Amino acid sequence: MQKRYKLIDKRLITEGSQIDFNLFLPNETKTSMSLFLQSHRAVDADAKVKLREIEMLYVREEDEARYKAYVERHIQSVVQNGALSTEQKGRLIYEKAAESIDAMFKNPESLENVKNAEPVVKSFIDIILHDKSAVESLMHITAHDYYTHTHSINVSIYTLSLGSFLGITGKDLEALGMAAILHDLGKSKVDYSIINKNGKLTDVEFDQMKKHPALGHAIALELGISDERILTGIRHHHERIEGGGYPDNLRGGQISQFARIIGVCDVFDALSTKRSYKDPMSSFESLRLMKQQMAEHLDIGMVDAFIRMLHK
Repeated sequence: MQKRYKLIDKRLITEGSQIDFNLFLPNETKTSMSLFLQSHRAVDADAKVKLREIEMLYVREEDEARYKAYVERHIQSVVQNGALSTEQKGRLIYEKAAESIDAMFKNPESLENVKNAEPVVKSFIDIILHDKSAVESLMHITAHDYYTHTHSINVSIYTLSLGSFLGITGKDLEALGMAAILHDLGKSKVDYSIINKNGKLTDVEFDQMKKHPALGHAIALELGISDERILTGIRHHHERIEGGGYPDNLRGGQISQFARIIGVCDVFDALSTKRSYKDPMSSFESLRLMKQQMAEHLDIGMVDAFIRMLHK
């Protein structure tokens, strides 16, 4: 039986790491494959030099899952790769994040899928904290069309950037990032036709949509997530400062800091990305609308901090 191969991104093969799959190169005529690096070998400096000269690198189809698991383990090493620009690093991590979040929404009850979001959050934190141009670069990378999984990544980027600007650090910032990337987890339990409807939701459909924060909170509890800040970030990101939000009709100080931060970033991304039924608003237009028309909805002090963060 003829072997089948999958093209991989050679930039994600990290020097000093050990692979548990074979790496292959096409021969000069591209009609067959030759072994480049054998499984259970370390990627040494010589191999990394050769990788720079190689155009295409492959794994066997049956080893694709091992390769993806390897990328999850070593994604943070991309941040330390001095040969890549900030934008290249951001794009690579964003692509890997999209794969992880897509898998999570397809099977939200899998603890492994949720844990795979942790290195994504840490990678975004590393970029944001260690490269001054990172926030601007990541904002250019954020997807321009609204999809649930890319929206979750975009919101986590904005949330981590705002959290860092507000002085949140270390494990607290990681927890904030996890809350942001999981904030719409409950949408995995809402009918797909409602999530992706081309137009305004009916009252019945909106009632279904409004269940997603509580559904996400329930999934998080089932997965064993116990950090109350993450749980409230998931459950309360649609609460309103003046009341009338959902699912618990909280107001003011009853709404946690994490939920208020995520709420601002959630609205900003929803306004500034393209939907099937509307064109995207510019950053300026989005922020002006948030300031002028959403004072009863959002923490305006947090909106002001978001504006200062973007300006800086």
